[in-house]
Amino acid sequence: MNSFIIYLIESAVSVSLFYTFYELFLKRDTWFQFNRIFMIFGLIFSCILPFLDFSVSGFMVNSQNQFEFNEYMNFGSTINSLETNTIELIHKPNFLVLLYFVCVSIFLIRLFYQLFQLFKTINANEIINYKKFKLVLLNNSSSPFSFFNYIFIDKDDYRDGSNELLLHEITHAKQKHSFDAILLEIILVFQWFNPFIYRYRQAFKEIHEYLADRGVLKTNNDKIAYQQLIIDQIEKNIHVRLASQFNYSLPKNRIKMMTRINSSKLAKFKTLLIIPLIALLLMAFSMKTSTESFLNTNQVLQTLSDSKLIPSIFPVKKGDGVEISSGYGMRIHPISKKEMMHNAVDIKAPMGTPVFATANGLVRKVEKDFKQGEGYGKYIIIDHTNGFSTLYAQLSEYNVIEGKEVKQGDVIGYVGQTGLSVGPHLHYEVIKEGKNVNPEDYF
Repeated sequence: MNSFIIYLIESAVSVSLFYTFYELFLKRDTWFQFNRIFMIFGLIFSCILPFLDFSVSGFMVNSQNQFEFNEYMNFGSTINSLETNTIELIHKPNFLVLLYFVCVSIFLIRLFYQLFQLFKTINANEIINYKKFKLVLLNNSSSPFSFFNYIFIDKDDYRDGSNELLLHEITHAKQKHSFDAILLEIILVFQWFNPFIYRYRQAFKEIHEYLADRGVLKTNNDKIAYQQLIIDQIEKNIHVRLASQFNYSLPKNRIKMMTRINSSKLAKFKTLLIIPLIALLLMAFSMKTSTESFLNTNQVLQTLSDSKLIPSIFPVKKGDGVEISSGYGMRIHPISKKEMMHNAVDIKAPMGTPVFATANGLVRKVEKDFKQGEGYGKYIIIDHTNGFSTLYAQLSEYNVIEGKEVKQGDVIGYVGQTGLSVGPHLHYEVIKEGKNVNPEDYF
C-alpha cells in the first residue's frame, strides 16, 4: 500500500508539472497539434515515471557478506514459547486510505455511467451512415458532439445542411480526440485528489476545439460566418465529459485563436525547455541514489560515521506493544515444541509498524516467492560494509526493491505475520562474516 501511495504522489506531481509547463509556455501558441502530443506524452510519462529506475549503485560489500541462507532451516520466526495464545490485534482503520478508495469507486461509477448514457443515446436515436462515420440524429435541440466514430447532431441542424457543424465533429472523429478523453478520465479516477488533473482536462478540451476549428477553416475560410455559428450554438449545450463538444471552450478563446497570427518558428525554441523538465522529473523520481552512489568505498568511510556503517539501532519503531518477545540462543520452539537454536531476536509489534534499516547498506534480497504461513514469509536481506548483513522477516509489506541503497533509519518494510508465526512480529538477524551473532549486541 505504501508503494502505491508513493506511486500516486509521484505521478500526480509529474502531471501537475506538465500542466504548469503548458500553461506557462505553450497555451498561447498556435501549435495545436504539438500541444496535443505534449499533453498526451505528459499523461503517459507521468504514469510510467514512478516505475523507472536509473539509479547506479556504488556501495561495496565484500564476499564475506554473501552467506548461505535457507529460510526453512530456522523456525525462529515466531513469538516466544511463553505466548501460547494467538495474539489478536484490532487494527485502527486507515480512514484516509478508505476515503481514497471510496472516491475512486465513485469516479469509476461515474465514468461507466457516462459511457452507459452515450450508448443509451445511440440506441434511442436514428443512425445513418455518413462516409466512415455514423451520424446519430438527436431529436432534442442540442449542440453537436462526437465520440470516436459516432457523431451526435441535432436532426434539424443536419437537415438544414449545417456543413460547418458536421465538419467540426468529423475533425474530432478523424483525429481520435476521444482516445485522449478516455485516457484522461481513467487517470482522473485515480488522481481525483489532484486539482491539476481537472485543469489538464480543460486544456485538452480546448486544444481539441482549436484543432477542430482549424479543420473547418481549412475547408471554409469564412471566419466571420463561422464565428457567428459558434455564438449561435452557445444555447445548445449539453454536458457530456467523454464527448468532444462543438462549443466546449469559451467562444472568446476560440475566436481569439482563429484570429491570432501563427506562432513564429523562432518561438519554437522554447519547446527545448521540455528537456530540462523531463530531466528534472527523472532525477527527482527515478535516480533515487544516495550521495554514496557517486563515491568510492573509501570516500564513504571517510564521510560517514562508523555507527551508520554497521547495525547499531533498534530495527522497529518503538511504541506501545513493542517489545522483544524471544531472544538469541537456545529455546523451545513454540510450534514444533523442540529445543533449537534461535539465531535472531523476535520483536513483538502491532501489524504495520515501520521497520528500519539498522545500517547503511545495499538491498540484496526482497523475497517475492514466499508462501503465506510458511518459513520466514516476506523478508529482506541487506548487506553492509565490514562483513555485516541483516535479515528482516515476517514483513507485511516492502518499501524497498532489490539493488537499492538504503541509509540507516530508512523505512524498508512493515511488521507483519506472513510466515510461520503465531502473531505479528519482526524476526531480526545480524550476520557477521557469514555467521549469526546476537542482534542485541548491536542495538
